[in-house]
Amino acid sequence: MTSSQPPASQTAKKSPGSDLHGLLLVDKPVDWSSHDVVSKVRRLLGISAVGHCGTLDPFASGLLVLLLGQGTKISDYILTQDKSYIVDVLLGKTTDTLDRTGEALSESAVSLSREEVETAVLDLQGEMQIPVPSFSAVKVKGRKLYSYARSDQPVEKPIKVMNFYNLQLLEFDGDKRLKVRMCCSKGSYIRSWASLLGDKLGVGALAEELRRTESQPFRVHDAIGIGSLERWAHSEKSDVEELGKSYIPLSQSLPFMRRLTASLRDEKLFSNGQISRDLGGRLVGDIRESQKSGESQVVQICGANGSLVGLVEIQPERGARIRRVFKV
Repeated sequence: MTSSQPPASQTAKKSPGSDLHGLLLVDKPVDWSSHDVVSKVRRLLGISAVGHCGTLDPFASGLLVLLLGQGTKISDYILTQDKSYIVDVLLGKTTDTLDRTGEALSESAVSLSREEVETAVLDLQGEMQIPVPSFSAVKVKGRKLYSYARSDQPVEKPIKVMNFYNLQLLEFDGDKRLKVRMCCSKGSYIRSWASLLGDKLGVGALAEELRRTESQPFRVHDAIGIGSLERWAHSEKSDVEELGKSYIPLSQSLPFMRRLTASLRDEKLFSNGQISRDLGGRLVGDIRESQKSGESQVVQICGANGSLVGLVEIQPERGARIRRVFKV
C-alpha cells in the first residue's frame, strides 16, 4: 500500500511572511507611493494582512512602518506618535502641490543671508493652525481634497493644528537651497511648513526633497530596503533573524505602553473576552489614575511567555474594557 503523504520535496513551502506578526520598518524609495510599498511587501511575503502607519508622499523617502499579520490590529496606537524629518527647501518658487512635483505658480529672485534664513526657520516652530494642502487625502464632504484640486473645484480647506519642534538649519547654500531637520506631531504636513517659510521670507518656497528619519520610537537607521527584503524573501530559509532590527515582533511593538503579565488562567479568560477578578484587581491603580487625570490609557496584557495577548483600554467613567485580542 502506498503512503497517502506526498514526498517532502512536494510539500508546499510556507510563505516567507506566514509567521510574521508585528512591525516591519521599511526604507521607502523615492517615487514609490506608500501603497506601492504595501503591495510589494504583500507579494514578497505571501500574506494579505499588511498595512502601513503614516503615509509618505511619493516624492519623499525614508521610514515607513508596516503592520504585518496580527500587527494590523495596533495601527490606532502606532499612528499617535510624533515623527522626525529632514527636508530640503527650495526658495523662490511655489507650486500647487507645495513640493517639486506640482505645477509652477510663481518664481522670484532670492537674496537672503544665512542669518535671515535661520531666524525665519526657528520662528516657525511650535503649535500652529495651518490649512491642509489642496493636494492631500484629507476628506471634505466625502471626497479627498486632491480630487477637488484636480478638477479645479473650489472647496474650503480644513484648518489643522500642527506642531513643529526641534528645528535645526543643517545647510544653506547662500542662494536658494536649505536643509532643515525637524520633529512634528502626527499628521503635520512638512510641505505646508516649507510654504510658510517661503511666505515668511517673502520669496515663496517648496519642499524639494523629504526624508522621514523617525516615527517615534522607530528609526530609519533600523529599516530594511526593498532590494534587501526581496533577497530575504527569495532565500531558501527566509530566517527571521536575518531581518535584524527591521522586524519588530508584536510583543515588542508598543514599548511606550504599560505592560501587565497575566497568569495562564487569566490569559485564557482574556483570550475568550473576559477580564478575571485577579487581573481586574491589578488594573485598579490604572483606573484611579485615569479617573484622576480624566484621560483614557491603554495597557498591554502579556502572557507568561512574553507574547502579547491583548490590549485593555482604561476609561475614566467606564473602567477597564478589552479593546484587542491577539491570536498568535
